[in-house]
Amino acid sequence: MTKFWATMTKRFNPSKIFILTSLLFLMSSCITVNKKAGEGLVPNDQIFEIAIEEFDLPVRMRISDSLQTVTSGALVVGAHKDPELGTTVSSAAFRMYPQKDTNSFGTNPTINYLKMYIQVGGNVVLDESNSKIPQNIYIHRLLTDLDTLKIYNNSLSEFDYDQTPLNTGGNVYFGGDTLNMMLSEDFARELVTATAEEMDSLDLFIKRFKGFVIRTEPLPGSLEGGRFNIIIPTSVSLALSYNYSDNTVANKDSVIYYFATDTDLSLNVIKHGSASLESTEPTEKIFIEGLAGIKPYIDMAQIKDMMSAWAVEKNTAVEKIVVSKAELILPYEFPQNYKTLSQYPPQIFLATKNSGDAYSNLPYYQLLSELNYSDDKGSINKSLLTYNLNITNYFQNLLKGRYSTRAELQTYLIPVASTSNSMTGELSYFVDNTVYYKGTINGNSAIRKPKLRLVYTIVP
Repeated sequence: MTKFWATMTKRFNPSKIFILTSLLFLMSSCITVNKKAGEGLVPNDQIFEIAIEEFDLPVRMRISDSLQTVTSGALVVGAHKDPELGTTVSSAAFRMYPQKDTNSFGTNPTINYLKMYIQVGGNVVLDESNSKIPQNIYIHRLLTDLDTLKIYNNSLSEFDYDQTPLNTGGNVYFGGDTLNMMLSEDFARELVTATAEEMDSLDLFIKRFKGFVIRTEPLPGSLEGGRFNIIIPTSVSLALSYNYSDNTVANKDSVIYYFATDTDLSLNVIKHGSASLESTEPTEKIFIEGLAGIKPYIDMAQIKDMMSAWAVEKNTAVEKIVVSKAELILPYEFPQNYKTLSQYPPQIFLATKNSGDAYSNLPYYQLLSELNYSDDKGSINKSLLTYNLNITNYFQNLLKGRYSTRAELQTYLIPVASTSNSMTGELSYFVDNTVYYKGTINGNSAIRKPKLRLVYTIVP
């Protein structure tokens, strides 16, 4: 075996491999490639050229008319006074149900006390120094039904609840975790007159005892600022203590509890003082106010006309413009105090007001579907100082003339909230109607003004 291996080694000559490789390289380097092969086979009228165009975006300021504020999640109670946006006040209407389903009030019940207990989930302030300011909190008896037609921030008025508070004089609240209030004995005496049928049927009970309104007041005089308190309905309870006589016991003490539920719909009632800022041509800055306040507004009928005029300049029909990407670029300037950025909404997106099954076919603000799958989800970009919104699908349909109703063409830039599916991690987005923001974007006369950027081609 050793001799054979030695013999085979002597026969191997690597120089031949080197010469062969060199010849192949020289032969291949002499081959010329015609890079124009196939040129002209595709007709010129079928070659699409991609282009980018930017347009000045006309943005207005407008109050978001009748925002849906019906909720099962958060009662927003508070007020804020601002030198630019005026006074904002939010109250909440909710219902409560008895824990017991039988009438055990006995004979001649006498009231010990009626007390409401509230666990406050948190608060929203524009200035952290306002988190502990005193606020007078009032509880009123609701006089109207909270039916399925009352879904908007302006669905209730002061005529829909008893003007005399059940907690006479109100309770001073300093922003803590709990709020306990003694309520009127007169109302308590009415509660113990509930019949067995009313105690046994929730529908009959709320037909008579319709619920409550909880509200507060703005700071007095020239004081500015304020706080919005967030209350989860299930954290509200009512305790009615009384004694009575029955066939076996005299002066028997008893307590009945009443609860709000997380399946019942409550309503936040919000009033804003910023309507005077509405403008068709805001110059330097445009406000993004939270809750039902003033918002950037874009009339898409005006944008459609602008695109039609541009198409004429391009010697084409607007229907032949194919949009690869339509992006709204909304710049803002870095505030003098960096802490002010905490008042800006972290995410905004375009919404239109249309009817749908969610609110018994009543019109409500719906975020564009692009938000669910686009990269530019309207999140604040603190590096570029912009909000960027990808609205490609909506914009293509706009050019095709698929939107004709006024509601489809009136669009608002609205703060966005999201929730995550605990099983899949999938995010769901919805209109944020419970947090008060005060953000700004640049106006139409600013150096860095709002823009519409199109990546497009024109079909021959």
